[in-house]
Amino acid sequence: MPSARAILLTAAAAGTAALLLTGCSVPPAGLTGVSVAEDGTPLGILLMCHDHVDGAVLHPDGLPPESREVTGEWRHDGPVTGFTTWPLLPTASAPAAERWTAEQEATRLEKGRTYRLYGGTEDNSWSTVAVSFTPEDLARLKPGQVRYTMGDETRTTSLDDFRDRACDEAEGGPEEH
Repeated sequence: MPSARAILLTAAAAGTAALLLTGCSVPPAGLTGVSVAEDGTPLGILLMCHDHVDGAVLHPDGLPPESREVTGEWRHDGPVTGFTTWPLLPTASAPAAERWTAEQEATRLEKGRTYRLYGGTEDNSWSTVAVSFTPEDLARLKPGQVRYTMGDETRTTSLDDFRDRACDEAEGGPEEH
């Protein structure tokens, strides 16, 4: 039986091929963000607006899909719905990664390199809007802040604001600031 990693990589390759052949992409059902814990541990964040994803992938940004190495890959022990967080790097004081298992554990993030984090499903039915960031971007975040992408804009907001408003804004709802 193929591993979860093999299934996700196969799905990603199939999705990339479909995108190149049809111009279509996996529809987003949620948003991806990054934050930091009190001790500075980088955190991945998924906020599902509808439907679900099964896991998340972190890789260097700006490389062609065929030469992209996976930096980190995580599986959730059931469909991800709603809101969830997990540590992107293992540290002694990292917050518990409830229901998350590292398929490929990220061990470090290289300074000056841009990374891309997103969630996806095994069958390529849904994804999350990816977020790109550098370790320097993470160093500027305070605990309780989230960096995420909305359209062509990268935003930083409070965790509460992200949870309460990001899905509405992504779906064209109210944007009261």
